[in-house]
Amino acid sequence: MIVKNDAAAATETLESIESIADEIVVFDTGSSDATPQIATQFSSTLVEGEWHDDFSAARNACLAKVHGDWVLWLDAGERLTPRAAGQLRQFVDHEADPRKAYMLLVQVPSQPGHVAGEQIGAVRLVPNYPGIRFSGRVREEIAPSLAEKGIELEGLPYRIQRGPRHHDPQNKLRKARRDLMLAQREIDECGPNARLLNCVGDANQLLGEATTAVDCYRRAVSAAEPKSAEMLEAYYGILSSLDGQPEARSQQLTVCVEALEHYPLDIQLLCAMGGYLQQLGRRDLATRAYQTASQFGLVHPQTWHLANIHEVAVMCYTLSLQLDGQDEAARQALEGALARSGDSIALRRQLIELHVKHGRREEALVQLDHLPLDAEQKELLEGALRGALLAAEKNWIPARAYLQAAYDEGCRDPLVLRWLSVTLLSLESADEARRVLGEWQKVEPGNVEPAQFLAAIPDMVSEDTARETAAGAHATGRQYRVDGGGEAGTPTSSGRAAAAHASERAR
Repeated sequence: MIVKNDAAAATETLESIESIADEIVVFDTGSSDATPQIATQFSSTLVEGEWHDDFSAARNACLAKVHGDWVLWLDAGERLTPRAAGQLRQFVDHEADPRKAYMLLVQVPSQPGHVAGEQIGAVRLVPNYPGIRFSGRVREEIAPSLAEKGIELEGLPYRIQRGPRHHDPQNKLRKARRDLMLAQREIDECGPNARLLNCVGDANQLLGEATTAVDCYRRAVSAAEPKSAEMLEAYYGILSSLDGQPEARSQQLTVCVEALEHYPLDIQLLCAMGGYLQQLGRRDLATRAYQTASQFGLVHPQTWHLANIHEVAVMCYTLSLQLDGQDEAARQALEGALARSGDSIALRRQLIELHVKHGRREEALVQLDHLPLDAEQKELLEGALRGALLAAEKNWIPARAYLQAAYDEGCRDPLVLRWLSVTLLSLESADEARRVLGEWQKVEPGNVEPAQFLAAIPDMVSEDTARETAAGAHATGRQYRVDGGGEAGTPTSSGRAAAAHASERAR
């Protein structure tokens, strides 16, 4: 690990791997805080040196001090869970092939307002052979050196976790300015390539220079090897840089079509395309894009992607089906997805809501049994489910009794909060509805529905308006956005990856 002025983050990282590492090597590039002392407490080797505006130089200086057969690279603030650490150690001891290097999934947490975090496959576990070196001042890479040695790459399922500070705005701006400087310096020395152009594009996008970012990404597309991770990353960058500009939807759709010629089953491109088509009024084609994504979509592991992108694709597809009135097809798609991977709580909850909409109590109870609930929560939800079924029939007064009872007992499950909100709005109890909607926002910060309902309350001038806005929105499968951009399920951008295009509106 290389560090500088990051004592707290270094501590978190070193604590997570102390029990599995035979040797820890930390290269400090000039800290003025307690980082060197912290590193000394954990590491068998502390290397101190100057920072020369070159990440590969620092990593290579660190690598020169390593004696073990296998090297695991971590950055300050990254950590392994105890389970992942133990599994990785077992893998190294009994299964690791010295003719291979291994990619681990680096995962970042969800940002506020998003439904999932992102992840990327990165080369982090490598055999310790002479001549293996990093290259590049920024976005340093070891893969070219491994290829020269004939060492193959293989993926592992273990995840390296990054903390919330990854999303800290000031930290991101600082890194963007640093990366821009380092990338430009390397371009001046060696000329442009796709890696550096993507880096410059990312930095400009974070700094608010969208036009410059798009230009850099387009140059990266031209410079990249066809069908490479760098080319796909550049396409993602173009799409996210253009996002937020309603007049750019047609342009984004054109870029998506171009990208899909190289990556015809990329799941994030397909979800993004579905969103653009939906916003352009072509819901029929949007549904087909979501269907292809949910049934055949593939992930390029070496690009940033939503950790639950396959789940998001199914959600977009089934919501789109419901918007078209194809509820039975949506039910079959949800049941099929759960049969393939039954651990998706989000998909199971969507299926429960679909059963509620059509008054299928027994089917909803079966799905409820699969949720990770204790006995008390389950009992409360069973009562609330009866209220939700009554609310779906617009039988508001008895529905409120069941839902209010669960709420008063402390149940803050999304099903209770959603249907109690719908019921209160339909009964024109606006103040009570606001309170419940506020709690719903806290329970599900990534869900846009509560904000949509809150925004609609001032416009309620009659009982009919209330019922149309609240009950109609959910019971018909339609979820309204409050940003004027169309209906929910429409992908928008979340950072560099087109993953973003599905994450914000998937619910």
